[in-house]
Amino acid sequence: MFAATAFDLDETLVDSAAAWNRVIGTVAARHGHPWTPRDWAAIQGTSTRAWSRYLADRCPGLTAGRAAAECADGMVFEIGRGGVGLRPGATDLVAAAAAFGPVGLVSASPRRYVDAVVTACGLASRLATSVAGEDAVHGKPAPDPYLLAARRLGVEPARCLAVEDSASGIRSASAAGMTVLAIPNPATAADVATLRLARHCAADAHIAAKTIRALAGPTPAVSRG
Repeated sequence: MFAATAFDLDETLVDSAAAWNRVIGTVAARHGHPWTPRDWAAIQGTSTRAWSRYLADRCPGLTAGRAAAECADGMVFEIGRGGVGLRPGATDLVAAAAAFGPVGLVSASPRRYVDAVVTACGLASRLATSVAGEDAVHGKPAPDPYLLAARRLGVEPARCLAVEDSASGIRSASAAGMTVLAIPNPATAADVATLRLARHCAADAHIAAKTIRALAGPTPAVSRG
């Protein structure tokens, strides 16, 4: 039985890929680089440090730090206009986990964006901690972000359940020693080797919530004196 749950954010709990692609493309164009589907594919599953450096390398005069800041600004704007929202079943999924132990968030995205989307989507009250892209020296697929989340949750990684959609996230959580529940995105669904690292798989958040309740077992009875 697990004692805590760590969730990925983008495309696990929130529907944000289209907004990220649009925002990064706008920043790239502003700095002279025409953003292409090949560029978008190249940064999938990478950390903030990695994708901001990728963008800076293609935009003369743009630093990685400035690239990350401009993209975070753009995503906060997207959140305000309703361009980012919860995926179907995400609220129930987080509630299912919170019923059995503390819940953390492990994201590769910038802190400003993470805090904004968590607040806008009403998830803040459910979270005991969150890890953003700047918090770990080595991002996913290295184990560091999930190890940091476990320390902050006060739970050994072996007693944590990680919920992920991406190949890099699954590899990160598995390397940290956590049990992985995958809700695979289309690219991950085709990655058989990575999916073998996930002990459990679910087609969507609704099924994942049922899986969490089954893994946790019955809720303790409330004693009445």
